[in-house]
Amino acid sequence: MRDIEAATGEDLGSSRVGGKKRKGKKKKYPNLSDLKQSSDTSRSRLERKVFNKSTMRRVAQVLSKADRRKHDKFSNQFNYALN
Repeated sequence: MRDIEAATGEDLGSSRVGGKKRKGKKKKYPNLSDLKQSSDTSRSRLERKVFNKSTMRRVAQVLSKADRRKHDKFSNQFNYALN
């Protein structure tokens, strides 16, 4: 790899390969999950969007409108009005 670098004059990264390996700091409790990292999961991001106050209001409005429409359609038939 180094001879190719010498011939072309380009750095292909051979200086990084096989360098000194440094030991990282050992975790005190390796099996515990990091609470700060787990707060930004896909579930929490979706919860912020789905359970937003304006979103809940909009969904409730659409559902009540659908219920009202069904009630108007079947108001004279008791069985269908409640389902």
